[in-house]
Amino acid sequence: MKHLFNEKYLVASVKNAVRILRLFTPKQNELGITELSKHLSLPKSNVHRYVRELVREGFLVQNKLNGYYRLGPSNLSLGGIVQLNKETYADAKPILTKLANRFHLPAHICVMEHNHVVYLLREMGDKPVKLITKSGRHNDLHCTAEGLVILAFKSKDIIDNVLTQSLKMYTKYTITDPSLLKQKILKIHCDQYAITEDMYADGFISLAAPIQDYTGEVVSSLSLIGESKNVNKSELDEIIKEVQKSAKEISELLGYYDH
Repeated sequence: MKHLFNEKYLVASVKNAVRILRLFTPKQNELGITELSKHLSLPKSNVHRYVRELVREGFLVQNKLNGYYRLGPSNLSLGGIVQLNKETYADAKPILTKLANRFHLPAHICVMEHNHVVYLLREMGDKPVKLITKSGRHNDLHCTAEGLVILAFKSKDIIDNVLTQSLKMYTKYTITDPSLLKQKILKIHCDQYAITEDMYADGFISLAAPIQDYTGEVVSSLSLIGESKNVNKSELDEIIKEVQKSAKEISELLGYYDH
């Protein structure tokens, strides 16, 4: 039990550290402990502990003139948030490889970053395919299954915020009407999976399922993304079931058990 508790504490610590980093934006590039505490609804003592570790690792630096913090140099390469998340999902790589090999499609783990989906990990599988993704890349949420399946389990305020933004039309099949997107999001929430085809790039399909952490919150997604011509439509049900099963296995690695 002690080992399990430590794992849960580690996941919670990483999650809160990522939440802190996400609060910094070009318009809000400096924040103090009090502001961070209010935004995160966490005690100041907890926030101060997370911030101290982030400063130590170079993800945050302190402005000595006002005591506020800003993003540090460790966020410059692939991005500190991406790297921090990658460590959380390192044990999931064999699951991605198995899924990619079975259906000959690249498998991905993705997270939501503001109004975008970020591709953390990708396993190619044993068959060369045409790619439209890469680790560390950002895409819009509204046109990808891997983004929508995370958004579908967020609060009404977060969903409304995304839907009130300017939604880019990537293809003639991209849904940009907020009311239609809301309907799709409700269906995804009910189905527990998402499928998008030709919405981000013509001739490409994405199938995704939600990943939960030990609290039950949807924190990421597992997806298969590839050319539609390489996907047998008669096998869609089987593919979705395997993506959901694999997503559940990854959720269990994060400490979530649905009993």
